[in-house]
Amino acid sequence: MLVVGSGVAGTIAAVSVARKGVHTILIERNNFPGGTAVTGLHCFICGLYVNDTNMPKNPINKGIVREVCSQLKALAPEKKVMRIGKVYVLPYSRQDLVSVFRSLIKKEKQDLEVLYNTQAVSVRTEQNTIAAVRVRGPKGVFNIMPRAVIDCSGHGVIIRLSGTKHQVSSLQQRQLAGYIFRVKGLKGRDNMAAVKVPYYLAQAYAEKKIPLYLKFTTFTPVDNIDEGLFKISIPPARDSIQLAKKDALVVHRYLCKVMPLFRDSYIFDTSSELLVREGTRLCGEYTLSANDVINARKFPDGTVKNAWPIELWDQKKGPQYRYLDHGDYYEIPVRCLKSSEISNLFCAGRCISVSQEALGSTRVMGTCMSLGERAGCEAVRMVNG
Repeated sequence: MLVVGSGVAGTIAAVSVARKGVHTILIERNNFPGGTAVTGLHCFICGLYVNDTNMPKNPINKGIVREVCSQLKALAPEKKVMRIGKVYVLPYSRQDLVSVFRSLIKKEKQDLEVLYNTQAVSVRTEQNTIAAVRVRGPKGVFNIMPRAVIDCSGHGVIIRLSGTKHQVSSLQQRQLAGYIFRVKGLKGRDNMAAVKVPYYLAQAYAEKKIPLYLKFTTFTPVDNIDEGLFKISIPPARDSIQLAKKDALVVHRYLCKVMPLFRDSYIFDTSSELLVREGTRLCGEYTLSANDVINARKFPDGTVKNAWPIELWDQKKGPQYRYLDHGDYYEIPVRCLKSSEISNLFCAGRCISVSQEALGSTRVMGTCMSLGERAGCEAVRMVNG
């Protein structure tokens, strides 16, 4: 089995396959597991819980995702499930997540081989199956001839290289990307800062001091009282880490002038890549729709449960939310993880077969972990069948 991408979906997919005794090769372009959950400076795992009245005790999905949550809690008992607005999230440390993933991988070393700093460069198909994947990394350029492939790359690398049917929204319709930076040196704690930041930036936009997309910036306090986390929005056409860094400076310098809280603060950490919210999506055996999500539809082949709202970052309106009924959830069919054209191609994570709107709910980390496990199980079933 070949798994492409060692983010939250890919790591769990590879571990689930190896646990079933199938030799697995996991390739990852970075030199560590975790993907955007690490490089993006995220600090909350979303999509784990039903949004009910009572504080949830366990993730909505069973399996390896619960192992991950349990190990994260053991490493940082002070990080407990918390409510933000209408949803529940699990705070986490990026270092702890990498540690948990490395531990899971190490336990399966007999059947799981990880190739870091390695990327797929081409795919050869024969009779509607992937026959070989050519990869490049520290070991050189060589072919892997897998019985099945699980694309967990986020960008749909194998989906694109194989030429299988897929969807991509136009630049005009695509959601805003994100970019996170952390500041230190805050003057105390302002409990209204999360509200004041959008207010002042809306004023700045009205006065034509910043572009529209920076108006949608959010601010979140963190554990250390003198630190905080900003998430700015980046238009798809402005897809550049260098430009994002310049935008971060614009936002920070403006807020330093208008809010005493930030006056002596400074940027001390930034995302190493943009947080792309949508890209290539597989055309699978079924395409999950927004109506499926909002109406909490259950399927005969429902394989992963999710209660996260449809969260769309519109280029002109900013974040838009559509919530499920309180305490309810929908299911993602296993058919969304299977190519409709290539018999041995599966996927998990951001590039599964969903509409653009449904993607606003399915792409969150907690859901992607469970999708990885289910894609792994389905691929093993195909291989052993």
